[in-house]
Amino acid sequence: MDRDAIVVVSGLPASGKTTLARGLAMELGLPLISKDTIKEALFDALGTGDLEWSQKLGRAAHLVMYGLARDSRSLVLESHFWTGVAESDLCALGRPLIQVYCRCPVETAVERYRQRASSPDRHPGHLAEHQTDEVTKSWSETEARPLALEGPLVEVLTSERVDIGAVASRVRSLWPS
Repeated sequence: MDRDAIVVVSGLPASGKTTLARGLAMELGLPLISKDTIKEALFDALGTGDLEWSQKLGRAAHLVMYGLARDSRSLVLESHFWTGVAESDLCALGRPLIQVYCRCPVETAVERYRQRASSPDRHPGHLAEHQTDEVTKSWSETEARPLALEGPLVEVLTSERVDIGAVASRVRSLWPS
């Protein structure tokens, strides 16, 4: 992989993005920048607050993620990127993009989302009151689709066991030369 590129791991909340991105970054030997990792550090430094505060920290985390990506070479970026919003930020990074889209039934993502909301392993900054049905509707009642990015798209069905090695091989085969 001689040329720099960015692997964008996208999909619905709780679609398996973080799990896939961690394994994929390891398999590809690339650093991983995850929005939630940044947001959780911001929670630790600045505290939690109401839903509006959490959303501000989320946007700040995206801006930090893009800033780190600008100063990096090849890497994996992972987040619930909003379709129609994130594309311009990602394209502005000025490198080829390979999107890995985590596809799973919306019902599966909603169920996973609810389960992880009460998980003791979930960072305490992700407050249960920020994960209500009303908040879930903002993403569960819209059409789930990949970002509109120029460049290759790898769709991965994440409601089943994922072969990370096979996904990494696919990404390598699409790497710009």
